[in-house]
Amino acid sequence: MASWRPVRGEIIRFDHTLASVESIEKFFADNRIIARGIDAGDTYEVELAVTGRRRRVATLDQAGEVVVPGPSVPDLVELMDKTLRKVQIDIAGEVAWGNIDLGEVDVSWDLSTPSPEPESADTPPTALPAETELAPGADEEGVEGAFPDLPEGPMLLLSDLSFAELPRYAAAVGTPIAAFESGETKAVLADSRIPGRGALDSPKFVILLSTDPSGLESPVLVIRQDNQRFVWEWDYSFTDMPWVSGNEIATNFAHEQLGAGAFVLRFAQDLHDVDEEAVRAALTGNAEEAPRALIRAISLPEEVADCLEGLLDARLVPGSVVFEPKPFSERFQTSVAYEVSGKGRATPEFWSVFRKLYLDHPHIMEIVASVQAGAGSVAVAAAVKNWSKPRGKILAGIGGALILDAGTRIFTTLWVQAALEYEGLRPRNPLSADTAE
Repeated sequence: MASWRPVRGEIIRFDHTLASVESIEKFFADNRIIARGIDAGDTYEVELAVTGRRRRVATLDQAGEVVVPGPSVPDLVELMDKTLRKVQIDIAGEVAWGNIDLGEVDVSWDLSTPSPEPESADTPPTALPAETELAPGADEEGVEGAFPDLPEGPMLLLSDLSFAELPRYAAAVGTPIAAFESGETKAVLADSRIPGRGALDSPKFVILLSTDPSGLESPVLVIRQDNQRFVWEWDYSFTDMPWVSGNEIATNFAHEQLGAGAFVLRFAQDLHDVDEEAVRAALTGNAEEAPRALIRAISLPEEVADCLEGLLDARLVPGSVVFEPKPFSERFQTSVAYEVSGKGRATPEFWSVFRKLYLDHPHIMEIVASVQAGAGSVAVAAAVKNWSKPRGKILAGIGGALILDAGTRIFTTLWVQAALEYEGLRPRNPLSADTAE
């Protein structure tokens, strides 16, 4: 089964008579391309679904029963360029500047005005006026996955991030961040936006909701999934093209794969027990009420919505794990503590042997390290006596390595134990308490 994703584009109409809205919609109907559109005056904006690396467009088969991949986006743009008149096309970064088609023009001759003399071979060609020159390239907004401007206010991340990765996020924000755990999904809440594009670095998926508590800017919703970025706009006003609205199969496909449906689908793929209809209602409803509606749809505490509205600090949200901004050395130790405790990127079983040998049975580790250090000391002593012989230097190397390895093991274990105790991930070691007394 094909995996569809929405893309946007626009058709600039240089002549509204030659390139009418009806002619554009007729082109999509004739080629059975499932799309939504909106007449924006001089431009006609379109949204359609594509699949695969070639970005083949969703079409209805000749029988009208199955949605199938049709022409690729470049082929579609080329076909539109040949069919439509006086237009410039830009769909998902594929651009066609349009052919020169003057259509029919009225010509009046003024005999009192002398005709221009023909240019000779020595006469340089006349340059076009600067304002009529077309610069190549495409607006980034038409490129699939363009990154939006984010408000400066609070931000919520829903992702497969691990707790071990969150100390660097707190350092990047500069204020404490709060995290919740729900299966493989983490909800990360910050009082201000995470700078740069690091907020979308998660390997599998990210759902990002950024808000402006002042209400001057609309919230921004970004989803990164399968290395594609999708941005939702609350002023979305695309409607099914006439031929699509008259076909039940095409209408159902557009409802599921375009507009709000595309985002509802991705919410359901990445989050468990999400209320799909509530998500759709939040996306198509009032932008000011959308953040709180989304929080309810994904079953997060109401205090998260309070934080997104600027009413509560992230660190005060009940039931959250708070990460404070720290210098590199301290946040590195925190990250190691969460990795060792099984809350990092590695699977919990990966660190189980380490915890069993070095943390759960510290007495055995100390005995083994002491025996190893003693053997190393004996080897070094023997090496001193036989230094003039080759075996003396060999014994020195072996003894030094044994002592260094034993010391490193003890130091690392104590360092990890201290990190775990500081983060509250492990009860305090009784031995360390006895030593302190």
